[in-house]
Amino acid sequence: MTRQEKNPTAHERLVIIGAAGSIGTALCRELADQYKITAVTPLKNRAKTPDPKLPVSWRQCDLFSRSAMAEILSGADYAIYLVNARLPSARLDQAHFEDMELIIADNFARSASLNSIKQILCLRGLRPTGHMPEIMENGDEIVETLSAYGVPVTVIRAGLVVTPGSTLVNLIASQVVHGRFVPIPLWAMSRKQPVSIKDLIRAVRLCLGRPDEFEGSFDIGGPEILNWRQILQQTAELLKKKPVFLSFKRLPVRVYQWWLRGHSRKTHPATIQILVRALQHDSLAEDNPLQRTIIKSALNCREAIRPYLNDGHKGLANPRSGILKVYEKQLRESRSVRSIQRIKLPAGCNADWMAENYFYWLERFAWPFVVCKRGEDGSYQVKVRGCGLKLLELSLQQGRSDPERLLYFITGGLLASGKRNIKGRMEFHDVLAGRYTIIAIHDFAPSLPWNLYHLTQAMVHGFVMSAFQRRMGKIAGD
Repeated sequence: MTRQEKNPTAHERLVIIGAAGSIGTALCRELADQYKITAVTPLKNRAKTPDPKLPVSWRQCDLFSRSAMAEILSGADYAIYLVNARLPSARLDQAHFEDMELIIADNFARSASLNSIKQILCLRGLRPTGHMPEIMENGDEIVETLSAYGVPVTVIRAGLVVTPGSTLVNLIASQVVHGRFVPIPLWAMSRKQPVSIKDLIRAVRLCLGRPDEFEGSFDIGGPEILNWRQILQQTAELLKKKPVFLSFKRLPVRVYQWWLRGHSRKTHPATIQILVRALQHDSLAEDNPLQRTIIKSALNCREAIRPYLNDGHKGLANPRSGILKVYEKQLRESRSVRSIQRIKLPAGCNADWMAENYFYWLERFAWPFVVCKRGEDGSYQVKVRGCGLKLLELSLQQGRSDPERLLYFITGGLLASGKRNIKGRMEFHDVLAGRYTIIAIHDFAPSLPWNLYHLTQAMVHGFVMSAFQRRMGKIAGD
């Protein structure tokens, strides 16, 4: 295996999807001397306010739109996938973040194949030691999806990445800075292998542009194996703090999450939940050629975190911190809805079959109130039975649909706002080699006042989709 970094030609173009976070910003900064970089983010404000110190081209992209993703990747040589679907994508997200990321990953992988991308590099977390099926399954699903369309995929798995302005650094420091006592649950004493952003970037440099040598999954970690208490103690020493560490044998998970949230208000609750789940299991790098190369000069935890702590931890701001406030305000004002449900697909069927069965089932499930009328072009109108009052009009986009993905624009109906429903759409989207169909509604703007919608139409929609999931599960043999 070649251990020298690749020296790319100046014209090679690299697209980094999800570049607005701390890791993405660091990669943009360090790789700009080697590649012509397009940094992609769903945050409009981030794309419109580029950092003059970063010689990259910023683009805003709707990650849930396959056509937008294909346009972004057009002309690129390589692509890095850094998507974090835990951020809100609408004022109301009726979806699990795993399913949101799955549909984004499928859009990305299909678009990469369409544009003949030479290599996809994906950063994921270390696989936990022990039985943690929900994390392992989701990680495997994303990697399977990225690899499904023929583009070589390199997966670099890292655990706790120490990077400037990262949520992790700020969360760790806030515990020892604020308050005199730091609780440590016994179940959080799992073994971790923190890695510095510098070493992660070294790994990326080694792998990127070498799809033949580095196809597959590679774990990386720092030179130390530490538990959660040791990481906090080292941070406290660097900050010259002396909190009292209290061990608890039976501290409930919810109580610990509440405590972390109270000491780090800026951290998203979903991020805290994921961290707490990860703390319950060891996450260590398995031996591999990339890890053996990185470990030789890797920074230990103390050296990795030291540059990002100063003056009692005023710290370095997360690149997205200020932009997220504006973004969340825009979501509230837009009053948009995103709904994503994963449906088990019976063997031999596809999205075309699922769409036809969904509207057939909906008419009977909602009898005698609703009737679904199918047009000659495959579009649907959902009406009130008896009076013909149109509730929703779904226009099939034949040029952008195929048997594995049907796309409908929401073009009318009493339930959709005529003024704000500019990009509202519904899709039936096969994923994971046809094992599932995702039924998704994107950027839907309801006509009802928001609070009334939230208490009525949103609840009814959730109930209907849950019932359809159960129905299809029975047919598929779950």
